[in-house]
Amino acid sequence: MNFQHPDLKRFLIDSIPSRFSHLSPDEFESFMAHLFEMDGYEVEHVPKKGDQAASLLAKKEGSTLAIRILRYPADHLAGEDEIQRALAAKTFYEADQAWVITTSGFSKEAIKSAEAEDVEWWDWDALYQALSELFFDGKSHLEYIPSVPAAIGFEERTPDLKLKVKWKPEEGISSEWYNLDLIISNPTNRNIYIHLDLPALIDTKKNQITAEKWADGEFIAGIVYEGASIRTNALFKASRIGERPSGGRVMLTCHERTDPPSTYHLAAKLKGEACYFVTYCYSRQSRQYALMIRYRDEILQRLRQNRTQLLPCLARARRGLRDRGRERPG
Repeated sequence: MNFQHPDLKRFLIDSIPSRFSHLSPDEFESFMAHLFEMDGYEVEHVPKKGDQAASLLAKKEGSTLAIRILRYPADHLAGEDEIQRALAAKTFYEADQAWVITTSGFSKEAIKSAEAEDVEWWDWDALYQALSELFFDGKSHLEYIPSVPAAIGFEERTPDLKLKVKWKPEEGISSEWYNLDLIISNPTNRNIYIHLDLPALIDTKKNQITAEKWADGEFIAGIVYEGASIRTNALFKASRIGERPSGGRVMLTCHERTDPPSTYHLAAKLKGEACYFVTYCYSRQSRQYALMIRYRDEILQRLRQNRTQLLPCLARARRGLRDRGRERPG
């Protein structure tokens, strides 16, 4: 199978948000082979047999790479067994190097094994960086959306839907994750059927971080009825964002079932939030949670609202004391 597309930049803009999930494993393997060919390699697809399970053999300047290609969902980590299969393929095909490339990530054991055995491992971040360098001058693919024409067979248009986003703690979600609450509104007088890709956060430092997965049972595809709104939740790994949820801008890619199909991108500003320490340590039904909410609403919020009134009052009180001091007989 040979990969062919009239506009690779447009293909990538449409494919990156879903991590190429619309491609079959064989189609994604063909796409990766095309990338190595663009880099000057002679590429051969090899049969997948047992433990000698390479996907591609890539040759250039007397060096041969045995490459294992894995199109995995974002939450499916490649394990140590994938590293061992790549090593077996290197031996079987007498290659010089073993590579493993995945659209997800690697387990700690897999990374340790790869580094010990000198296996080149590319997780999603490394693959995305390589694609950005090759096609987008090292910048985010989102920066190219306004300047890249729509793909053949697809229509890129101004979206009718509106997006609001907010970090929101949720019960049942451990401290390893940050939960992004997304509200998609349909202000039109027509029903809109959409399929959503995982949202991407562009933080205040211009880093792009894609959500790892949707929360269980959340809206991913379906009809947003006229005048209605739907809520869905995407999960980001805390280890990638930091101790506190970051602010920035959220981009959400929507595929609408129209004729021809249309793809567009919703954007919304996102405020950073403080750490959800109380929510993660105690349940929402706990006494501690109730006390902190009460403290926030009855004390902190009132102080914030009355601050502009308190400062002038204090100033007047100080002036009054000074004036009375002057009026006292010496």
